[in-house]
Amino acid sequence: MSTDRDTVRSYDADAAQYAAEAAAMPQWVAAEIDAFVAELGGSGRVLEIGSGGGRDAVALEKRGISVRRTDVAQGFVELLRKSGFDADLLDPLTDDLTDPHRPGMPYDGIWACACMIHVAREDFGTVLGRLAEATRTGGRLHVSVRDGDGEDVSIGGSAATPRRYVETYWREAALRSELTDAGWTVSEMRRCMGRPDDWWLSARASRA
Repeated sequence: MSTDRDTVRSYDADAAQYAAEAAAMPQWVAAEIDAFVAELGGSGRVLEIGSGGGRDAVALEKRGISVRRTDVAQGFVELLRKSGFDADLLDPLTDDLTDPHRPGMPYDGIWACACMIHVAREDFGTVLGRLAEATRTGGRLHVSVRDGDGEDVSIGGSAATPRRYVETYWREAALRSELTDAGWTVSEMRRCMGRPDDWWLSARASRA
C-alpha cells in the first residue's frame, strides 16, 4: 500500500472537516493550476490523484479541463459523490489507472497536488512510473511535495476524530531524479511557501 493506513483512516474519519480546512486556494496552487492549464492548451482529460474535497478539480474544470477525480480515502470519495461529482476510490500504486470513460486512451495530464507526501519513499518512483505509463507522450504532470529531509508523523484532531498523518519529505535533486527515472522530463521546479515556514517543491514535467 502506497499510503500509510493510519493516514487513510484519519482522512476517512474527518473528510468533511479536512475539506473545509483546505477550501481556500493557496496562491502558489492557483499559480500552478494556471501554468498546468496553459501547458495543456486549455483542454484535455486529466487524472487527479488525491482529489480530497475537490477544490482543485473545480478550478481546473472552470478553465476547460476534464478531470477524473480519485482518492485513496473512501471518506473523500463519498464526500465528492454527495456533492454530485463522479469520483473513484483509487490507489495509484496498485490499482488500474485506466480511465473508465475512455478505455484504452491515455490521459493528457496528471494532477497530484500536495498528496504524494503520503506515498512511502520506496514506492514513490513506482507510482510516478505508473502515472507516466498512463499519460500520452508530451502529456503534463504537476506533482508537489513538502521540502525537507526524512519522514514525519503529525498528530492532531480531537478525541472523537484523532488524526495521524505520515509524510515523506523530498529535496529538489532527489525529486528530479525520481521523476526522470520514472519517464518524466522536468521543465520547472519551484519552491513555494504555504503557511509560514511550510515549504513545498512544485514540479512541472512532461511525459518523455
